[in-house]
Amino acid sequence: MATIHQPTEVEASAIEVYRIELDDDEQKELIADPEKFIRGLLERDGYTVNRVLIDTRIGDAKGCPGGSYELVHLLSPPHRRSDHALRCIPLK
Repeated sequence: MATIHQPTEVEASAIEVYRIELDDDEQKELIADPEKFIRGLLERDGYTVNRVLIDTRIGDAKGCPGGSYELVHLLSPPHRRSDHALRCIPLK
């Protein structure tokens, strides 16, 4: 039987969730290079970006048709990584 375990103690401080609104030009820029676009957006606003995870639906050159974008920021203590994940939230 498959099992999953956590080999070390992980200490997450918080999770922040943001919705991202884009105009048509920004949408094209995001689809062309999602990591570069999100990294630039966050760094412009003063965030330190260690890693950006991109939903595969966004990276397939279609973006998130009809849906919206959500950015999840996994906050960590100062000595650990701080990760950002861009997700597509499809229409229901």
